[in-house]
Amino acid sequence: MKQLVDIVNFNADGSCLSAARWLAALRGGRTSELCAWLDVYVVTASKVSIGFIGGTLADVATLNPEAIALINDHPELFEVLVRPFAHDIALLRGSFGFRLNLELGQKAIRKEFRHTSSWYLPPEFMLTNRQLAMLPEFALDGVFINPGRFENEVQSRLPRRPYLVTGVAGLTMRCIPFERSLTEAYLRTIQRLTPEIWTGSAAAIADDVAYVWRDGESVLLVPDGVARERFWIDTVRAGAERVSLSQAARASGFLAPEELPPEAYRSYPVHSFAAWMKEFRMLGFLRALERHEERLETMTPEERILWLQAINSDVLSAVEKASPSVQIRAFATREPLEGHIDHLILRTERGFEGEEYLHLLESLDTPATRRHIRESDAPHIVKLRARLAYCERAMV
Repeated sequence: MKQLVDIVNFNADGSCLSAARWLAALRGGRTSELCAWLDVYVVTASKVSIGFIGGTLADVATLNPEAIALINDHPELFEVLVRPFAHDIALLRGSFGFRLNLELGQKAIRKEFRHTSSWYLPPEFMLTNRQLAMLPEFALDGVFINPGRFENEVQSRLPRRPYLVTGVAGLTMRCIPFERSLTEAYLRTIQRLTPEIWTGSAAAIADDVAYVWRDGESVLLVPDGVARERFWIDTVRAGAERVSLSQAARASGFLAPEELPPEAYRSYPVHSFAAWMKEFRMLGFLRALERHEERLETMTPEERILWLQAINSDVLSAVEKASPSVQIRAFATREPLEGHIDHLILRTERGFEGEEYLHLLESLDTPATRRHIRESDAPHIVKLRARLAYCERAMV
Protein backbone atom coordinates (compact mmCIF):
# COMPACT_ATOMS: atom_id res chain seq x y z
CA MET A 1 0.00 0.00 0.00
CA LYS A 2 1.49 3.30 -1.13
CA GLN A 3 -1.55 5.54 -0.63
CA LEU A 4 -4.39 5.60 1.88
CA VAL A 5 -7.87 7.07 1.46
CA ASP A 6 -9.40 7.65 4.89
CA ILE A 7 -13.23 7.52 4.98
CA VAL A 8 -14.83 8.42 8.32
CA ASN A 9 -18.43 7.82 9.31
CA PHE A 10 -19.45 10.31 12.00
CA ASN A 11 -22.72 9.42 13.70
CA ALA A 12 -23.43 11.16 17.00
CA ASP A 13 -26.35 8.79 17.56
CA GLY A 14 -24.08 5.72 17.71
CA SER A 15 -25.33 3.09 20.15
CA CYS A 16 -22.27 3.46 22.43
CA LEU A 17 -22.09 7.27 22.40
CA SER A 18 -24.41 8.78 24.99
CA ALA A 19 -26.11 12.06 24.22
CA ALA A 20 -24.43 13.60 27.28
CA ARG A 21 -20.97 12.53 26.09
CA TRP A 22 -21.64 13.97 22.63
CA LEU A 23 -22.88 17.30 24.00
CA ALA A 24 -19.77 17.50 26.16
CA ALA A 25 -17.60 17.06 23.06
CA LEU A 26 -19.32 20.08 21.49
CA ARG A 27 -18.74 22.48 24.40
CA GLY A 28 -16.04 25.11 24.37
CA GLY A 29 -16.33 26.69 20.95
CA ARG A 30 -12.96 26.59 19.19
CA THR A 31 -11.48 24.65 22.13
CA SER A 32 -14.11 21.88 22.01
CA GLU A 33 -13.11 18.23 21.88
CA LEU A 34 -14.56 17.98 18.37
CA CYS A 35 -12.38 20.86 17.21
CA ALA A 36 -9.38 19.26 18.91
CA TRP A 37 -10.00 16.09 16.89
CA LEU A 38 -10.21 18.09 13.66
CA ASP A 39 -7.07 20.01 14.62
CA VAL A 40 -5.10 16.76 14.55
CA TYR A 41 -5.68 16.62 10.79
CA VAL A 42 -4.79 20.27 10.36
CA VAL A 43 -1.55 20.08 12.35
CA THR A 44 -0.43 16.94 10.50
CA ALA A 45 -1.73 18.15 7.10
CA SER A 46 -3.63 14.87 6.77
CA LYS A 47 -6.37 14.50 4.17
CA VAL A 48 -9.61 12.87 5.29
CA SER A 49 -13.15 12.37 3.94
CA ILE A 50 -15.82 12.71 6.64
CA GLY A 51 -19.42 11.56 6.39
CA PHE A 52 -21.47 13.52 8.92
CA ILE A 53 -24.98 12.21 9.43
CA GLY A 54 -27.34 15.16 8.93
CA GLY A 55 -28.67 15.10 12.50
CA THR A 56 -25.10 15.12 13.79
CA LEU A 57 -24.33 18.08 11.55
CA ALA A 58 -27.40 19.93 12.88
CA ASP A 59 -26.01 19.50 16.41
CA VAL A 60 -22.61 20.83 15.35
CA ALA A 61 -24.04 23.78 13.41
CA THR A 62 -26.20 24.76 16.40
CA LEU A 63 -23.87 24.02 19.33
CA ASN A 64 -20.33 24.10 17.91
CA PRO A 65 -20.31 26.03 14.60
CA GLU A 66 -16.59 26.67 15.09
CA ALA A 67 -15.99 23.06 14.03
CA ILE A 68 -17.70 23.70 10.69
CA ALA A 69 -15.64 26.86 10.23
CA LEU A 70 -12.47 24.88 10.92
CA ILE A 71 -13.35 22.35 8.23
CA ASN A 72 -14.22 25.07 5.75
CA ASP A 73 -10.94 26.86 6.45
CA HIS A 74 -9.07 23.80 5.18
CA PRO A 75 -10.75 22.53 2.00
CA GLU A 76 -7.41 21.08 0.91
CA LEU A 77 -7.64 18.59 3.80
CA PHE A 78 -11.32 17.98 4.52
CA GLU A 79 -13.75 16.51 2.02
CA VAL A 80 -17.33 15.93 3.17
CA LEU A 81 -19.34 12.98 1.89
CA VAL A 82 -23.10 12.86 1.35
CA ARG A 83 -25.11 11.16 4.12
CA PRO A 84 -28.79 11.01 5.07
CA PHE A 85 -30.24 13.02 7.95
CA ALA A 86 -30.86 9.92 10.08
CA HIS A 87 -28.54 6.93 10.41
CA ASP A 88 -31.34 4.71 9.21
CA ILE A 89 -31.81 1.05 8.29
CA ALA A 90 -32.49 1.55 4.60
CA LEU A 91 -33.77 -2.02 4.17
CA LEU A 92 -36.92 -0.94 6.05
CA ARG A 93 -37.61 2.21 4.06
CA GLY A 94 -40.06 2.90 1.29
CA SER A 95 -39.16 5.20 -1.59
CA PHE A 96 -40.57 8.40 -0.06
CA GLY A 97 -38.94 7.83 3.33
CA PHE A 98 -35.57 7.04 1.78
CA ARG A 99 -35.71 10.12 -0.47
CA LEU A 100 -36.79 12.42 2.37
CA ASN A 101 -33.98 11.24 4.64
CA LEU A 102 -31.33 11.60 1.95
CA GLU A 103 -32.68 14.94 0.71
CA LEU A 104 -32.53 16.54 4.18
CA GLY A 105 -29.09 15.14 4.91
CA GLN A 106 -27.65 16.27 1.59
CA LYS A 107 -29.24 19.70 1.92
CA ALA A 108 -27.58 20.25 5.31
CA ILE A 109 -24.20 19.08 4.01
CA ARG A 110 -24.29 21.24 0.89
CA LYS A 111 -25.36 24.24 2.96
CA GLU A 112 -22.64 24.01 5.59
CA PHE A 113 -19.51 22.89 3.72
CA ARG A 114 -17.38 24.31 0.93
CA HIS A 115 -15.71 21.09 -0.20
CA THR A 116 -18.28 18.35 -0.65
CA SER A 117 -18.24 15.11 -2.57
CA SER A 118 -20.65 13.37 -4.94
CA TRP A 119 -20.06 10.06 -3.12
CA TYR A 120 -22.70 8.49 -0.88
CA LEU A 121 -21.77 6.52 2.26
CA PRO A 122 -24.79 4.36 3.20
CA PRO A 123 -25.50 3.83 6.91
CA GLU A 124 -24.66 0.27 8.00
CA PHE A 125 -23.86 -0.49 4.33
CA MET A 126 -27.54 -1.29 3.93
CA LEU A 127 -28.83 -0.29 0.53
CA THR A 128 -31.35 -1.89 -1.79
CA ASN A 129 -30.78 -1.92 -5.52
CA ARG A 130 -33.91 0.18 -6.03
CA GLN A 131 -32.44 2.79 -3.69
CA LEU A 132 -29.14 2.58 -5.56
CA ALA A 133 -31.03 3.56 -8.70
CA MET A 134 -32.39 6.66 -6.90
CA LEU A 135 -28.95 8.10 -6.13
CA PRO A 136 -28.50 9.83 -9.53
CA GLU A 137 -31.59 11.91 -8.67
CA PHE A 138 -29.37 13.57 -6.07
CA ALA A 139 -26.46 14.10 -8.50
CA LEU A 140 -24.54 11.31 -6.79
CA ASP A 141 -22.29 9.09 -8.84
CA GLY A 142 -20.43 6.93 -6.34
CA VAL A 143 -21.14 4.59 -3.43
CA PHE A 144 -19.15 2.40 -1.03
CA ILE A 145 -19.38 -1.18 0.14
CA ASN A 146 -17.69 -2.86 3.08
CA PRO A 147 -17.10 -6.57 2.31
CA GLY A 148 -16.31 -7.22 5.98
CA ARG A 149 -19.94 -6.53 6.86
CA PHE A 150 -21.21 -9.48 4.83
CA GLU A 151 -21.06 -13.24 5.35
CA ASN A 152 -18.05 -15.15 4.06
CA GLU A 153 -19.58 -16.38 0.80
CA VAL A 154 -20.73 -12.89 -0.17
CA GLN A 155 -17.33 -11.46 0.79
CA SER A 156 -15.58 -13.93 -1.48
CA ARG A 157 -17.74 -12.83 -4.41
CA LEU A 158 -17.37 -9.07 -3.99
CA PRO A 159 -14.75 -7.33 -6.15
CA ARG A 160 -11.67 -6.13 -4.29
CA ARG A 161 -10.96 -3.32 -6.75
CA PRO A 162 -13.23 -0.35 -7.55
CA TYR A 163 -15.97 -1.42 -9.94
CA LEU A 164 -19.31 -0.46 -11.47
CA VAL A 165 -22.14 -1.86 -9.36
CA THR A 166 -25.41 -2.63 -11.16
CA GLY A 167 -28.76 -1.40 -9.85
CA VAL A 168 -32.26 -1.98 -11.18
CA ALA A 169 -33.25 -0.95 -14.70
CA GLY A 170 -29.67 -1.27 -15.95
CA LEU A 171 -28.21 1.56 -13.88
CA THR A 172 -24.51 1.32 -13.07
CA MET A 173 -22.63 3.42 -10.53
CA ARG A 174 -19.05 3.66 -9.33
CA CYS A 175 -18.47 1.58 -6.21
CA ILE A 176 -15.42 1.42 -3.96
CA PRO A 177 -14.89 -1.57 -1.64
CA PHE A 178 -13.15 -0.98 1.67
CA GLU A 179 -10.19 -3.00 2.87
CA ARG A 180 -11.75 -4.89 5.77
CA SER A 181 -8.51 -5.58 7.68
CA LEU A 182 -7.68 -1.88 8.04
CA THR A 183 -10.77 -0.99 10.10
CA GLU A 184 -9.81 -3.54 12.71
CA ALA A 185 -6.18 -2.45 12.55
CA TYR A 186 -7.18 1.18 13.17
CA LEU A 187 -9.22 0.26 16.26
CA ARG A 188 -6.53 -1.98 17.71
CA THR A 189 -3.89 0.68 17.09
CA ILE A 190 -5.71 3.45 18.97
CA GLN A 191 -6.66 1.04 21.74
CA ARG A 192 -3.30 -0.65 22.28
CA LEU A 193 -0.96 2.04 20.97
CA THR A 194 1.14 -0.50 19.12
CA PRO A 195 2.19 0.73 15.65
CA GLU A 196 3.06 -2.79 14.48
CA ILE A 197 -0.65 -3.65 14.43
CA TRP A 198 -1.25 -1.09 11.70
CA THR A 199 2.00 -1.50 9.79
CA GLY A 200 1.57 -5.27 9.66
CA SER A 201 -1.93 -5.00 8.18
CA ALA A 202 -0.87 -2.29 5.74
CA ALA A 203 2.12 -4.29 4.54
CA ALA A 204 -0.14 -7.21 3.63
CA ILE A 205 -2.07 -5.10 1.09
CA ALA A 206 -0.71 -5.47 -2.41
CA ASP A 207 -2.79 -2.70 -4.01
CA ASP A 208 -1.17 0.70 -4.45
CA VAL A 209 -4.25 2.47 -3.03
CA ALA A 210 -6.25 1.22 -0.03
CA TYR A 211 -9.55 2.56 1.29
CA VAL A 212 -10.22 2.40 5.02
CA TRP A 213 -13.61 2.94 6.69
CA ARG A 214 -13.98 3.73 10.39
CA ASP A 215 -16.23 5.48 12.92
CA GLY A 216 -15.11 8.99 13.85
CA GLU A 217 -16.91 8.82 17.17
CA SER A 218 -14.54 6.03 18.28
CA VAL A 219 -12.23 8.67 19.78
CA LEU A 220 -15.02 9.69 22.17
CA LEU A 221 -15.37 6.17 23.55
CA VAL A 222 -11.84 5.69 24.93
CA PRO A 223 -9.77 7.86 27.31
CA ASP A 224 -7.36 10.30 25.63
CA GLY A 225 -9.09 9.63 22.33
CA VAL A 226 -7.73 12.66 20.49
CA ALA A 227 -4.15 11.81 21.49
CA ARG A 228 -4.72 8.23 20.32
CA GLU A 229 -5.95 9.51 16.97
CA ARG A 230 -2.75 11.52 16.59
CA PHE A 231 -0.74 8.38 17.41
CA TRP A 232 -2.49 6.50 14.60
CA ILE A 233 -2.10 9.32 12.09
CA ASP A 234 1.63 9.52 12.79
CA THR A 235 1.84 5.76 12.33
CA VAL A 236 0.11 5.98 8.94
CA ARG A 237 2.30 8.88 7.81
CA ALA A 238 5.40 6.79 8.31
CA GLY A 239 4.26 4.20 5.78
CA ALA A 240 1.79 5.67 3.28
CA GLU A 241 0.74 8.89 1.61
CA ARG A 242 -2.71 10.15 2.45
CA VAL A 243 -4.73 11.15 -0.61
CA SER A 244 -8.24 12.53 -0.93
CA LEU A 245 -11.15 10.47 -2.17
CA SER A 246 -11.65 12.73 -5.17
CA GLN A 247 -7.97 12.43 -6.09
CA ALA A 248 -7.98 8.62 -5.82
CA ALA A 249 -11.31 8.22 -7.65
CA ARG A 250 -10.11 10.35 -10.58
CA ALA A 251 -7.03 8.18 -10.96
CA SER A 252 -8.83 4.86 -10.51
CA GLY A 253 -10.18 2.61 -13.21
CA PHE A 254 -13.54 1.05 -12.38
CA LEU A 255 -14.12 -2.51 -13.53
CA ALA A 256 -17.12 -2.84 -15.84
CA PRO A 257 -19.66 -5.64 -15.17
CA GLU A 258 -18.31 -7.68 -18.09
CA GLU A 259 -14.79 -7.47 -16.62
CA LEU A 260 -15.79 -9.14 -13.37
CA PRO A 261 -15.40 -12.89 -12.90
CA PRO A 262 -18.57 -14.95 -13.51
CA GLU A 263 -19.18 -15.62 -9.80
CA ALA A 264 -18.83 -11.96 -8.74
CA TYR A 265 -21.72 -9.96 -7.33
CA ARG A 266 -22.68 -7.29 -9.83
CA SER A 267 -25.53 -5.87 -7.75
CA TYR A 268 -25.40 -4.44 -4.22
CA PRO A 269 -25.87 -7.44 -1.90
CA VAL A 270 -28.56 -7.41 0.79
CA HIS A 271 -27.09 -6.88 4.26
CA SER A 272 -28.07 -9.20 7.12
CA PHE A 273 -30.56 -7.73 9.57
CA ALA A 274 -29.93 -10.39 12.25
CA ALA A 275 -27.79 -8.28 14.61
CA TRP A 276 -30.41 -5.51 14.72
CA MET A 277 -33.31 -7.93 15.36
CA LYS A 278 -31.50 -10.58 17.38
CA GLU A 279 -34.31 -11.23 19.88
CA PHE A 280 -37.09 -9.20 18.19
CA ARG A 281 -37.39 -6.96 21.25
CA MET A 282 -38.20 -3.90 19.13
CA LEU A 283 -40.64 -5.55 16.71
CA GLY A 284 -43.61 -3.55 17.99
CA PHE A 285 -41.57 -0.36 17.77
CA LEU A 286 -40.71 -1.08 14.13
CA ARG A 287 -44.35 -1.76 13.31
CA ALA A 288 -45.32 1.61 14.79
CA LEU A 289 -42.64 3.36 12.73
CA GLU A 290 -43.95 1.67 9.62
CA ARG A 291 -47.48 2.90 10.31
CA HIS A 292 -46.19 6.44 10.66
CA GLU A 293 -44.14 6.15 7.48
CA GLU A 294 -47.38 5.49 5.61
CA ARG A 295 -48.50 9.03 6.47
CA LEU A 296 -45.09 10.63 6.03
CA GLU A 297 -46.11 12.65 2.99
CA THR A 298 -48.79 14.50 5.00
CA MET A 299 -46.67 15.07 8.12
CA THR A 300 -45.57 18.52 9.22
CA PRO A 301 -41.81 19.29 9.12
CA GLU A 302 -41.68 18.97 12.91
CA GLU A 303 -43.34 15.54 12.83
CA ARG A 304 -40.92 14.39 10.16
CA ILE A 305 -37.91 15.32 12.29
CA LEU A 306 -39.32 13.32 15.20
CA TRP A 307 -39.86 10.35 12.89
CA LEU A 308 -36.30 10.67 11.60
CA GLN A 309 -35.02 10.65 15.18
CA ALA A 310 -36.87 7.41 15.87
CA ILE A 311 -35.70 5.49 12.78
CA ASN A 312 -32.02 5.66 13.82
CA SER A 313 -30.47 2.19 13.42
CA ASP A 314 -28.74 2.54 16.78
CA VAL A 315 -32.08 2.49 18.59
CA LEU A 316 -32.09 -1.21 17.70
CA SER A 317 -28.33 -1.67 18.16
CA ALA A 318 -28.44 -0.40 21.71
CA VAL A 319 -31.17 -2.88 22.60
CA GLU A 320 -30.07 -5.97 20.68
CA LYS A 321 -26.26 -5.83 20.78
CA ALA A 322 -24.02 -6.55 23.76
CA SER A 323 -21.67 -3.86 25.07
CA PRO A 324 -18.20 -4.36 23.53
CA SER A 325 -15.22 -5.04 25.80
CA VAL A 326 -11.78 -4.09 24.50
CA GLN A 327 -8.26 -4.02 25.84
CA ILE A 328 -6.60 -0.62 25.90
CA ARG A 329 -3.20 0.63 26.97
CA ALA A 330 -3.12 3.73 29.14
CA PHE A 331 -1.81 6.84 27.43
CA ALA A 332 0.80 9.00 29.19
CA THR A 333 1.87 12.44 28.04
CA ARG A 334 4.80 11.15 26.01
CA GLU A 335 4.89 7.36 25.95
CA PRO A 336 2.27 4.62 26.31
CA LEU A 337 2.41 2.91 29.69
CA GLU A 338 2.97 -0.82 29.91
CA GLY A 339 0.08 -3.19 30.43
CA HIS A 340 -3.41 -3.48 29.00
CA ILE A 341 -6.63 -2.54 30.75
CA ASP A 342 -10.03 -4.10 30.12
CA HIS A 343 -12.33 -1.32 28.93
CA LEU A 344 -16.07 -1.89 28.65
CA ILE A 345 -17.83 0.41 26.19
CA LEU A 346 -21.41 0.45 27.40
CA ARG A 347 -24.35 0.59 25.05
CA THR A 348 -26.55 3.59 25.75
CA GLU A 349 -30.27 3.69 26.51
CA ARG A 350 -30.95 4.70 22.92
CA GLY A 351 -33.85 2.23 22.84
CA PHE A 352 -35.63 4.34 25.46
CA GLU A 353 -34.82 7.49 23.51
CA GLY A 354 -36.36 5.99 20.39
CA GLU A 355 -39.52 5.11 22.30
CA GLU A 356 -39.73 8.65 23.67
CA TYR A 357 -39.31 10.18 20.22
CA LEU A 358 -42.12 7.94 19.00
CA HIS A 359 -44.28 8.99 21.95
CA LEU A 360 -43.59 12.67 21.25
CA LEU A 361 -44.54 12.15 17.61
CA GLU A 362 -47.84 10.58 18.60
CA SER A 363 -48.71 13.21 21.22
CA LEU A 364 -47.19 16.31 19.64
CA ASP A 365 -50.36 18.38 19.91
CA THR A 366 -50.66 18.06 23.68
CA PRO A 367 -49.44 20.81 26.04
CA ALA A 368 -47.45 18.29 28.10
CA THR A 369 -45.46 17.17 25.06
CA ARG A 370 -44.80 20.72 23.95
CA ARG A 371 -43.60 21.64 27.42
CA HIS A 372 -41.37 18.57 27.61
CA ILE A 373 -39.69 19.37 24.29
CA ARG A 374 -39.28 23.01 25.28
CA GLU A 375 -38.06 22.59 28.88
CA SER A 376 -36.50 19.16 29.42
CA ASP A 377 -32.77 19.11 30.15
CA ALA A 378 -32.43 15.42 29.23
CA PRO A 379 -29.47 15.27 26.80
CA HIS A 380 -31.40 13.48 24.03
CA ILE A 381 -34.11 16.15 24.21
CA VAL A 382 -31.43 18.86 24.06
CA LYS A 383 -30.25 17.18 20.83
CA LEU A 384 -33.82 17.11 19.56
CA ARG A 385 -34.25 20.84 20.21
CA ALA A 386 -31.01 21.57 18.36
CA ARG A 387 -32.16 19.57 15.36
CA LEU A 388 -35.64 21.07 15.31
CA ALA A 389 -34.18 24.58 15.56
CA TYR A 390 -31.65 23.87 12.82
CA CYS A 391 -34.23 22.50 10.41
CA GLU A 392 -36.60 25.40 11.07
CA ARG A 393 -33.79 27.91 10.55
CA ALA A 394 -31.73 26.38 7.78
CA MET A 395 -33.78 23.81 5.89
CA VAL A 396 -36.65 25.91 4.57
